[in-house]
Amino acid sequence: MTTILEVQGLRKEYRKSSTWLDRLFKRNSASLYAVDEASFSLQAGETLGLVGESGCGKSTLSRTLMRLYEPTEGTIKFLGEDITAYDQKSLRSMRKNMQMVFQDPYSSLNPRMTVREMLAETIRFHGICQTESELNEYIDYLLVRVGLNANDKDKYPKAFSGGQRQRICIARAIAVKPKLLIADEPVSALDVSVQAHILNLLEDLKQEFNLSLIFISHDLSVVKYISDRVAVMYLGRIVEIGKTAEIFDQPGHPYTQALLSAVPRLDLEGTRQRITLDGDPPSPYEKHRGCPFYTRCPKRLSVCESVTPAMTQLGQTHHLRCHLITESS
Repeated sequence: MTTILEVQGLRKEYRKSSTWLDRLFKRNSASLYAVDEASFSLQAGETLGLVGESGCGKSTLSRTLMRLYEPTEGTIKFLGEDITAYDQKSLRSMRKNMQMVFQDPYSSLNPRMTVREMLAETIRFHGICQTESELNEYIDYLLVRVGLNANDKDKYPKAFSGGQRQRICIARAIAVKPKLLIADEPVSALDVSVQAHILNLLEDLKQEFNLSLIFISHDLSVVKYISDRVAVMYLGRIVEIGKTAEIFDQPGHPYTQALLSAVPRLDLEGTRQRITLDGDPPSPYEKHRGCPFYTRCPKRLSVCESVTPAMTQLGQTHHLRCHLITESS
């Protein structure tokens, strides 16, 4: 299977502006480590679910992959090329093959442009259609394909519901026929009744357009439904990554176990123990030598405080877990 995306040691650091007190006492300005040493790969046609609590760095990671945010360190190889060094001209070409659907459909669309104007702008920019008649036919096709009416193209965003707006955002993303689609919590702002329709639409489009998909969500049940593999983030780091069935049936990292214990389900095999995490997460403004989950981990070892845990492959399923946790279990 072809690797479409390979990320190695990706870091995104935000440096806090120094205050007059910092300058007076000659203190270095603090840095927030939003993404810290993230490494993973994505195969062609695969869906990778990215989960974790709010503020763990999921959205920052997705925008850094798109080069909307500049990475501090690390490499991003897309379609075999290192895009971390791309200039703006090269980025425009790259983004034809890597598109993104954002979380809030209400702020993702220009309220002063009609649906046709927004779609046509993207299509013209990337040279998808050659004539106006071809452009109009393509826009009609896109709207019908995402479950809207072709007559909707002359309406403004205010005329649509949240679910319909998200369909427009999806139509805009697939209009340039990308190879990779990054969906950053695309259903979290929608009613539950609408979420299933959007998820099924993404799954159908993935098959039709031969897309690879990175699906970001804090809803584990949604991630389980749509993903082939799952990556779990905590405080900017990927602490566990593996096949969806293994992550949900046999989670290896204590943080993953705690997340899954909070998911409501009908447990026919007895009462499932709810894992409560004590302690406070470490400050994201501090660079930690050891495991970021050490202060809250119920299975922590003394070595976890000072030694950064490695990610090791277990079995033939490319399931990765913290080797310190595995050895102690």
